[in-house]
Amino acid sequence: MAAADAVPAGGSARAAGPVRTGGAGRPADAPPAPGTAPAGGQSPFGDPARSVRASITQASVERAFAILIAVAALGFGATTVPAVLDQLPYLDPVWGPVVVCGLAASFLFVGASVFARRLAQVAQIVCALLFLVALVTWPLTVREPIPADQVPWPWWLCTVGSTAAAMGFAPWRATVYTALVPAVYVVIRLTPVGGDAGVRALLDGVYTAILSGAVLVIAVVLRRAATAVDAAQATAVRRYSHAIREHATEVERVQVDAIVHDSVLTTLLSAARAETADAEMLAARMARNAIDHLEAAASDGPGDAPPVSLVDLRARITDAVGALAAPVCVQPGQLGSIRIPATVADALASAALQAAVNSVQHAGGASVDRWIRVEQRGAGVHVEVGDDGAGFDIEAIPAERLGVRRSIVERVLAVDGTAEILTAPGSGTRVLLGWTPHQEARR
Repeated sequence: MAAADAVPAGGSARAAGPVRTGGAGRPADAPPAPGTAPAGGQSPFGDPARSVRASITQASVERAFAILIAVAALGFGATTVPAVLDQLPYLDPVWGPVVVCGLAASFLFVGASVFARRLAQVAQIVCALLFLVALVTWPLTVREPIPADQVPWPWWLCTVGSTAAAMGFAPWRATVYTALVPAVYVVIRLTPVGGDAGVRALLDGVYTAILSGAVLVIAVVLRRAATAVDAAQATAVRRYSHAIREHATEVERVQVDAIVHDSVLTTLLSAARAETADAEMLAARMARNAIDHLEAAASDGPGDAPPVSLVDLRARITDAVGALAAPVCVQPGQLGSIRIPATVADALASAALQAAVNSVQHAGGASVDRWIRVEQRGAGVHVEVGDDGAGFDIEAIPAERLGVRRSIVERVLAVDGTAEILTAPGSGTRVLLGWTPHQEARR
């Protein structure tokens, strides 16, 4: 690994300011200052199960329509019974009761369809058609003109028929129906069997047309709005699924890049630089570790390993840095009884080891102090890897170098941890790694 790609694992960078990394390499809300990258670790995707459900959907609108027409049909039908009974003596003794009973049965059908959603549209269409039949055949059911102070009983149900048509038919069919019913009613009212109402018939027809048209407009608008909401939800779910797949692919790529960089490239570079017997032995151990690491990565599955205690995490880091060519002091820290997921422990241990390797290779010789500290902070864990060596300028690292970005930062961010690098040329480096349970819960 070239020097510009390496991160010496320690030191303080008070003069140059902190170099923060996070958010999967994306900038935070405010632009970072020179020598700084944003900090974070949150997953960019939320849980759709926790999102707010839409209050208007096509299913909810259709359900509301079914209840509305059922209440209207049963309510208006019940209030029209006295008017129908008063006009029965003027109706044909056979056809009149048949029409009345058929329309009443359709109203009951509409009421029952509330409990059988599949029948709702059928009931609405049947109700609208039977009402139109009752209205059109009114002259055929009347034996003698009704009294002048009465109106044909279908008048009281015009709104019910138009509402049923608006909810059961396609918009253009419902529009034709809404225009046809008032026109037929006006014609009937102008005839002697309809009461010969004159101007009153026109006013009643206009009233019916306005009320029915308003119902139709509301139904069409609500249906289109509900359809748009459903389409938007389907699109959002589809895009979310696509984003999740891309995110999973990116996480896997980060892990593979980190493994290749840590276990393979570092081993090859160490072997190429080995000039003494101790260096050759170190390169051989690193090669064996690299093979074991790759085999473990290929065989491990998510959730296979039990949670890891902080004592075990510190022991794992201690064993790993013990094989390095320069001493790294593992300082005592306050360790509680919490346990962290195995994937989080693997990420923190691997990132800490890579930071220590970078320090050994690039921070300086034996005179450089190097340390690692693992401790519990609140309900989470904090790992610090530091040295007082040469330090470096993180802005000078080429984008194609993977050491800092993949092996340390994105490896920790992949498990919703945080990574912060404090460094400056000549001031040493400190790599601060952390993870808390609430971060895991947001995944």
